[in-house]
Amino acid sequence: MAGLHDYIESLALRAGQGRSTDEAVLTLFMAGLLQPRNTPCVNELTTTHIASVRRALNKWIASGDRDRDRISSVATDGSYTESALDAAYSEAEKVSKRRTSKAKVAFDRIGAELSGTTPRTREEIRTAEEQAYLSAAQLWSPLWDHIDDERRRAEIWGTDSAPLDANIFRNECQICTSRTKHMAGSLIGQREILASACFCEINRARAIGGAISMLVAGVRDAAHADPSDSFAQAAVQLIANTVFRFLLRDIAKVSPDQPGSIAPCTLFFLHDCRLLRSAAATLMQLAIWKIETAEDSSAVVAVARAMDEVFHRPSILRSADGIGMLLTLDGTLEADELLQSNSAHCHSSCIDRVYTSAFRQ
Repeated sequence: MAGLHDYIESLALRAGQGRSTDEAVLTLFMAGLLQPRNTPCVNELTTTHIASVRRALNKWIASGDRDRDRISSVATDGSYTESALDAAYSEAEKVSKRRTSKAKVAFDRIGAELSGTTPRTREEIRTAEEQAYLSAAQLWSPLWDHIDDERRRAEIWGTDSAPLDANIFRNECQICTSRTKHMAGSLIGQREILASACFCEINRARAIGGAISMLVAGVRDAAHADPSDSFAQAAVQLIANTVFRFLLRDIAKVSPDQPGSIAPCTLFFLHDCRLLRSAAATLMQLAIWKIETAEDSSAVVAVARAMDEVFHRPSILRSADGIGMLLTLDGTLEADELLQSNSAHCHSSCIDRVYTSAFRQ
């Protein structure tokens, strides 16, 4: 953790660039200014930072998605009457038509071409968008909640075999499922999941989720721009056989110059540790491929740990590419720790479970 002077200077620098305090806090969070693995003790500064991050994430949830909130409010009508539900589904259809932009269609086509799969029609993309909004408004269960066997998993992939990470998603995590009785993408579901997670888990979701989101968009763009880029082409093929193939076919979800983008990414990966396990395995495999001399993950982790020890994060924050580099570094280290562990969840004596419960609002 940066010292008090470094922290205040970093916060003032980011807030002084015309950004709100919450946006500045999310910038420091995205860059991993507080790393549980590097924090020997809990003090006033760490508890203040953790509370600020939670507050910023909760404000992001509260600001919500106006379309989602409108669909949800239309559906309730006091008692979820049939007419109210019909109106909500009609509203979701209108929203999905408006949200199915040319950019979404173009990225879907690019991702499909690179991965050797069939691009979706505009109508299929619109239907997926509609279902996502209905799910967030607690009116439709996500598709993968209904998949109970490997054959059906393979069917939705459009291939003859199940994806590489099918085994990871075969069984639900009881800890994850117990965190909310509501749909994870809904406003109340996101709030409950965030409140039940310790900062170590939030940080892990930020690091691994942010890193995989940036990496998928990066290799997709590189493979599209240069067909001779062997690493990018191989990376796309690997990703296309995991649950993250959907990221290949969509607009980039995380951008270092948009601090707010880390909020929905963190909340998405926080709700299901199976996503983190799949992302960790994918990140580590690609890191091994990237370092030509690496025979296994030990070389990758050694390099990442050495960088983590010498980097002065407040200084790196000043550079344009610094935040993305720090997010990738943290993703690698958190991925290694997760793959070495039997659980993606934290222990009872973690950095903030005991010391900052009072800050959770």
